[in-house]
Amino acid sequence: MNHAPSPSPALPPRPPAGSPPYFTLLYTPAALRLTLATLLALADEISAGAARGLEHSVAHVRLDWWRGEAERYARGEPQHPWLRALAQDPAGRRLQLQPLVEAAAADLATQSLSARPGAALRRAVFELAGATLQPAAGDGAPATQLPRLLSDLGERALELERFAGTPLPPRAASAAPAAALEALREQARGIDRALQPHLAPLLVWIALVARRARRRARRAGGKSGSGFDAFADNMIAWSAARRAARGRFRID
Repeated sequence: MNHAPSPSPALPPRPPAGSPPYFTLLYTPAALRLTLATLLALADEISAGAARGLEHSVAHVRLDWWRGEAERYARGEPQHPWLRALAQDPAGRRLQLQPLVEAAAADLATQSLSARPGAALRRAVFELAGATLQPAAGDGAPATQLPRLLSDLGERALELERFAGTPLPPRAASAAPAAALEALREQARGIDRALQPHLAPLLVWIALVARRARRRARRAGGKSGSGFDAFADNMIAWSAARRAARGRFRID
């Protein structure tokens, strides 16, 4: 029996327009865009077993296929069209997929127990994305604590994204994100200024997540946003990228 995912286009799909991943790719250097786009698409695909409500055994079979595919990719023998395309890209050859698969396995194993479903996969995505972007910073960059810092940022961003998409009563909406936002600000302050220009795509992501969470908290009862929000998000992304380019990124 063939448990491989159904055939896919050679290139990964684009994130939904206006989403944080969409803006992340928009501000990613062209030479690294295919690698990061593939990483984000693979994270969605690998986590799809649990997300689609598949039986636990079926989700494990899918995950086992991806574990084997990560090994094949490391050997230069991938089967999936996205990975075949990525294998031809110089930047893509540095991408390590095994951590992504193991993070998805950890989430699957704890999906009925974890208070933060999907957190392990999101941590891995941010850490691997940082590894893709950071080499441009050059040798000797002060990045010793960077992987852990980025994985923490990813988990915190996921928490705020879920808050922004969940209806809450007015009283809870005003207070719920405050602690998470302050933690995100503190984590962002820990990113060395020399690395910020190279990590701008991820910093754009967390800036958008923070703004959307604050926006959501102001709208009691889960009311949807106005038509102005899309324009505001464009400006937030641009401002975050500009601050990062100058080594002055912050979350207001």
